[in-house]
Amino acid sequence: MKTRIWDLPLRIFHWALAALAVMAWVSVEIMEDLDLHFQCGYGILGLMLFRLIWGFIGPEHARFGAFVKGPSAVLAYLRGDTSNYRGGHTPLGALSVLLLLAVVGLQATTGLFTDDEYYYFGPLNSYVSDEVVGIMSNLHHLNVNIIFGAIALHLAAIAYYRIVKKENLVTPMVTGKKFDSAKSFSAIPHSQLGLAIVIALLVTAAVIGIASLEVDVSLGY
Repeated sequence: MKTRIWDLPLRIFHWALAALAVMAWVSVEIMEDLDLHFQCGYGILGLMLFRLIWGFIGPEHARFGAFVKGPSAVLAYLRGDTSNYRGGHTPLGALSVLLLLAVVGLQATTGLFTDDEYYYFGPLNSYVSDEVVGIMSNLHHLNVNIIFGAIALHLAAIAYYRIVKKENLVTPMVTGKKFDSAKSFSAIPHSQLGLAIVIALLVTAAVIGIASLEVDVSLGY
């Protein structure tokens, strides 16, 4: 049987983040369009803020408390103990999720303070010292390599589960449903879509407010 474990807002977040991350890289490395790059960055920032909130008030499998476990739980899972696994992220998979959220979140945050020394600068650039701007700009450029590594690890894990364990992790993130042969997964009753829309609107307003600071500074206000 198949059990619904991934809610719609979480699935939208997942694929929107993947699309924006690719576009952010393409916009600056191939298209050399920094305006588009900044727009992608604002979109990613909004998604990260949404995920942070959703990780505390979303459905069971979206909550950090449901899948973030200590070292003992990770070691137990590696030894084959799946007694506490309820169908969401595994204790080991949670580490990959946290790594991706951390490095992408760092990229979006540092981008708010960057300065290319010519024209483009982050909206919070003028609120910190030149030293901080330099540190943030360097981190923004160096962190890209860490993101590539985290993505490679994520894709390798998906491939491993597909080839070795014969488990498809991609389709459930599209449909929301995962095959549950032992009937042990905890199904989510609903996606809390209304709550997700409210949070998305609030986050969007916050990001627009941050982005508007860039306009004010460029105009000398």
